[in-house]
Amino acid sequence: MVHQPQSTPKIAVNALVFNGKKEVLLAKRTDNGLWCIPGGHVDLGETLAQACVRELREETGLQARVVKLVGVYSDTQGSLHIAQGPEWHTVRVSFLCEAAGGDLRPSEETSEVGYFPVNRLPPLITDHFRRIQDGFRGQAEAVIA
Repeated sequence: MVHQPQSTPKIAVNALVFNGKKEVLLAKRTDNGLWCIPGGHVDLGETLAQACVRELREETGLQARVVKLVGVYSDTQGSLHIAQGPEWHTVRVSFLCEAAGGDLRPSEETSEVGYFPVNRLPPLITDHFRRIQDGFRGQAEAVIA
């Protein structure tokens, strides 16, 4: 499949969920075998928060609520565009979320899901490490990068 360059950025959201042990929830992608923060693209008509909660539920089975904005990441340097190709520019918005039910399970897009200590993370999609660190710090102001 040949991808055409996009004319405007895509918007994607990610849900940073930490448990009581200060471990972060990650999902292992079926397309490349790398671990990632659960998330995906915003659908037409969705708010960012709605998309974040939907993507988390679809990829992990967890219900959640958005607690706060962690950061907006629009820098194109060093990000890995999995399916779209390097000509894509994605603005990534990460939210701190609190689990509120559901059963943790993989999906069609994820082969495994689980919590990991922040200092012992599995192989991640390139730019997810920074977002995990930003969420773990818990600073009052959102990151804009």
